[in-house]
Amino acid sequence: MPTPLLRDLIGSVVTVTGANAVANNGYANSADKLTIDNATNLALLADFDLSGPFATAPVGGVMQLLAVDYSLDGATAGPAPASTMTARLVGSFSPQPNTSNASTSWRMRLNAIPLTNKTDFYLFNNGTGFSLSSGWVLKAQCWSPGT
Repeated sequence: MPTPLLRDLIGSVVTVTGANAVANNGYANSADKLTIDNATNLALLADFDLSGPFATAPVGGVMQLLAVDYSLDGATAGPAPASTMTARLVGSFSPQPNTSNASTSWRMRLNAIPLTNKTDFYLFNNGTGFSLSSGWVLKAQCWSPGT
């Protein structure tokens, strides 16, 4: 049996509560981004947790986490994602709905996402067909492998 990977948690959980809905095929509002400033803590990875209600139960598509990195010195933010400026795809949250889904309330995870010096994280509603309602919550816990 393999030895489990221990996690040394670094810092507190970082949280953003979305004041705005995330429309189908749309990005989260810039005011609803989650920023991780990793310049001091120097964590290697982060686990992300997304929870929130959809307006109607999605039967396809995914919620994606996108990253926009700052300059190497962490002083200058990159451009907010838009239809003409896409961001770096970090991953798709799971679980993903299928044609028999009836649930409107979701809790989804992405684990062990590599971190840079400073990054803004945005949500993208990729083809779920319905809005992720305002009040959604995105959390991140930074960590590094332990011994």
